[in-house]
Amino acid sequence: MSGIKTVGLIVNVAGESYDLNDGDEIRLLDYDLGTAPVRRLAQRAPAQLGDTDLGWRMDPRFVDLFWTIRGVDVDAYRDLRERFLIAFQPRDEDAAQLVFDFGSKVRALDVNLDGELNWTNRVEKIERVSGVFKASDPRLYDPEVHTILFSLEASGVATTGWAIPWPIPWPIGTDVLNMGVKFSYAGNSRLGAPEYPVMRIFGPITGPILTNDTTEEVIDLTDNGGLVLADASEWVEIDLASPPRRDAKTIRDQDGNSMDQYLTTASDLATWHLAPAGERLPAGNYCTGLNVVRLYGTGVTKDTMATLNYYHRYWGV
Repeated sequence: MSGIKTVGLIVNVAGESYDLNDGDEIRLLDYDLGTAPVRRLAQRAPAQLGDTDLGWRMDPRFVDLFWTIRGVDVDAYRDLRERFLIAFQPRDEDAAQLVFDFGSKVRALDVNLDGELNWTNRVEKIERVSGVFKASDPRLYDPEVHTILFSLEASGVATTGWAIPWPIPWPIGTDVLNMGVKFSYAGNSRLGAPEYPVMRIFGPITGPILTNDTTEEVIDLTDNGGLVLADASEWVEIDLASPPRRDAKTIRDQDGNSMDQYLTTASDLATWHLAPAGERLPAGNYCTGLNVVRLYGTGVTKDTMATLNYYHRYWGV
């Protein structure tokens, strides 16, 4: 029996991990991680020839996977079947994470079984299994989370990952934080996809403003007198994650209360992102993959801290 032995495939779901391509009992026969379907958006005037292009949207990704399983005996064969049934049983808001290990790179995708697992060509303890898996978010990602720290004493060095950001001079006063960090996103890959990170800001701080100097997008929390976090026990989370997550594009405090009342109308809550290499920027130039993210706020102390968590995401592999 042949199989794709050079690609590792692990599924992480419900706190457990399962090897789905060990090259012996389970062999991955085929997969495709190209780009997801893209639709162009357009409009047309009554007498217009052709139409006016309005950009694009990417549809969910559907991945076809095919395996062969072979047990050393009937009990082992049944255990292998059970592994697939457990890994891909339907769940609400708890997708299975597929992790493809190519050796030089690792790419993950969050999926749910769409349809049924198909069991075919059974011969004693050998059987083929296949399924179609839906990734509502079509972007692949490196499963290692990256964190950038903002504080009066921060060096600007990421806590994980290979990207090496460096701080841009920001001292204004002992109670003012105006720190910009420049870092390389998605390895400057032209296959990089936009990333919508999650930021958590801990007090004390007044009127925090989060800016991506590269994309010129801003999250400004100075409306209605400005957001005030009195001390380190108070914090606000800016979740910019792209849908399908139901809690995406929210600003909530430590008690889960919405802080939208402090968001100015000029803010870019819906679009604020990290730009990949090749993205056209507002000035007309193209991003190199370098992003400069800046946090500003007043009334800060040495206890003030903020973290920006993100993944390197890609359109395909």
